[in-house]
Amino acid sequence: MQTLVLDNGSFAIKCGYSEDSASLRTIPNFVMRTKRTKRMYIGDLIDTTTDLSGLYYRSPFERGYLVHWDAELAVWDRVISDDVLACTPSETNLVLTEPVNNLRQIQRNLDEIVFEEYQFASLARAPASRFSILTSSDLICNGKLEPQCVLVVDVGHAFTHIVPYYNQRQITRGIRRVDVGGRLLTNYLKETVSFRYWDMMDETFIMNVVKEKCCFVSQDFKRDIEATRGCIGRRKGDSNLGLEYVLPDFTANNKHGFILDDHSHMNDSQLLPLCNERFSIPEALFYPMDVGIEQAGVHQAVEQAISACPSEMHRLLFANIIVTGGSANMPGLSQRLQSEIQMLTAYKARVYTSSDPMFQAWQGACKATAEGMNDWRLTKKQYEEMGAQRAIIHYNNFI
Repeated sequence: MQTLVLDNGSFAIKCGYSEDSASLRTIPNFVMRTKRTKRMYIGDLIDTTTDLSGLYYRSPFERGYLVHWDAELAVWDRVISDDVLACTPSETNLVLTEPVNNLRQIQRNLDEIVFEEYQFASLARAPASRFSILTSSDLICNGKLEPQCVLVVDVGHAFTHIVPYYNQRQITRGIRRVDVGGRLLTNYLKETVSFRYWDMMDETFIMNVVKEKCCFVSQDFKRDIEATRGCIGRRKGDSNLGLEYVLPDFTANNKHGFILDDHSHMNDSQLLPLCNERFSIPEALFYPMDVGIEQAGVHQAVEQAISACPSEMHRLLFANIIVTGGSANMPGLSQRLQSEIQMLTAYKARVYTSSDPMFQAWQGACKATAEGMNDWRLTKKQYEEMGAQRAIIHYNNFI
């Protein structure tokens, strides 16, 4: 029987069959409506249009938790349809991710929908960080050993979770959350650009693409700020940190926009100059108070998480830090995080990032499936026998 692995992120669903890595797909986890035509698009169907200006998003998630079930079911229906994965639930085992410290009512609803609405043959679910640690040996020990202690920094769309693990079990008292993720960074960039250059407040889709293509984490913020003093894109100043982004004209040839190189001539296009915005926006990860969030930065939250764990684990946890999640793709993040953490501890800090951290949880879930999940998963029959409450207790035993 085939196994469908569904990493249900609040920005994108990473889904595919564990037996076939080529089946991996990334589906936007939104129901979207265009501004001009008012047409609705579910998930990846947004790729069928060039009308991406002023998109209205309806997310199944609020503050990182799944609450709008009608929107989520619409996206899941798209995922299992013949046009995407051609899944027959009654003949498929499901492996599903959920948020850290997920609410029990949400867990109950998840189980009911999986078994009663879709009739999947079995279900295994856990936080994405729990699956991410299953690939930690490849990052830390070249696959030779399983590290005993691992700290996962999951930089997601809604927030960033820091979760320590000992022997693949989470240390609950050490879990920390920072309410800064990809969504906040996109909105911060959108507001900054709208104040300085063009009004982009309705262009969330475009500004998310700009963030992913242009932003990076500075290794020396003061130096880079000095280097960009007086710079507005490449129109002023001599800084090589400035660039100009060609905004899309929503045609097949320029659907998302692109970075203007030195040899291009775009006389008829709108240009968005970017300079210190490229690296000042991601600083919110380290200094949330700059955007009005009275919380510790990610590096400080890591130190707090480790300090809450038994002292004999501290050295190993500092040495085995894994950064994962979609926003972990930002250039320079792991290097900056390591240097910031190192200033907070006498232990040697090491931060690891996979070649594609967005898919690390999906890959870890595939590895768990290959190694067997008979104790972890519940079949539909077992779920019906034990009931929803005992099913929740069962799954919590494996995180």
